[in-house]
Amino acid sequence: MPITKEMMRLPQKLGVAVLVAALPLASTTARAQTGGGDQGTFQVLIGGRPVGSEEFTIQETGAGENTEIVASGRVSLRLPTGSLELSPRLRTTGFQAQPVSYQVDIGGSSPQKIVGTLGNGRFSARIVTQTGEQLREYVAANGGVVLDEGLAHHYYFIARRLRDGRVPILVPRENRQVMATVRSRGEERVQIGSKTVPLFRLVVVPDGGEERHVWVDALSRVIKVEIPARDYSAVRTAVPD
Repeated sequence: MPITKEMMRLPQKLGVAVLVAALPLASTTARAQTGGGDQGTFQVLIGGRPVGSEEFTIQETGAGENTEIVASGRVSLRLPTGSLELSPRLRTTGFQAQPVSYQVDIGGSSPQKIVGTLGNGRFSARIVTQTGEQLREYVAANGGVVLDEGLAHHYYFIARRLRDGRVPILVPRENRQVMATVRSRGEERVQIGSKTVPLFRLVVVPDGGEERHVWVDALSRVIKVEIPARDYSAVRTAVPD
């Protein structure tokens, strides 16, 4: 049988067909690797002793640049310096989870409320306390990540963004932005409750701050956080499915 030009073009057509057929699968795989949200509870310990808990929910909708994530939670701690209660709510947009707004209600011994928005390279916050109201504003670099003190689930946004490199982090309750170095220590098997699970360990070091060791799963869900210099740890009460 003579070989025609149409037959010579057949492998190219088949290659295109295979590529088109694989696109939905590739898209699904990419979404699976970045995760589709999370919820759970951390037990918080200081010096190995339980001092409270952190409950949280991370809801993700949309895809690509239309992705929106809302992370909310409740922290309740009994510390030597007094009680501390936090009710944070963070909203991000886009595939890179760029923060656009953050609010935290602070209860306990020193109640206050912070309502902030991010845009045009600035973080603008309204701080309400028992004695009045203040307005604060500071530089917020593009590509920054909100990492408020005492919130373990916020490390999800670092793990989602990168595993090695430098990233600006915003600390709303301290009204500042600092650069942080993120390093990967690779995969480890970690015991969480009665289970031993494979997790990735990241070391996050804010400039001028203490090392934070963060263990995440393949979907960037935070399972354990330790700050050795503070004898602080937050450990999930159950490993997510």
